[in-house]
Amino acid sequence: MPADVDEEYQREHCDVCGDETPHDVTMEIQETHTDAPREENQKFAKSPCRVITCKRCGNESRTLQR
Repeated sequence: MPADVDEEYQREHCDVCGDETPHDVTMEIQETHTDAPREENQKFAKSPCRVITCKRCGNESRTLQR
């Protein structure tokens, strides 16, 4: 992996690689309820989710941010 790639991405621990590796880090809005909430509550049935993807092996993990 080129040295400049390490500088462009957030370094995070990867369980698959077993090391600190460059990762893409993004935030997504994810529905938090499996049942159908009433229309007036629908906007509250979502939470931000931090998504990290290892640039070395492609492993992805998600963490709900509450």
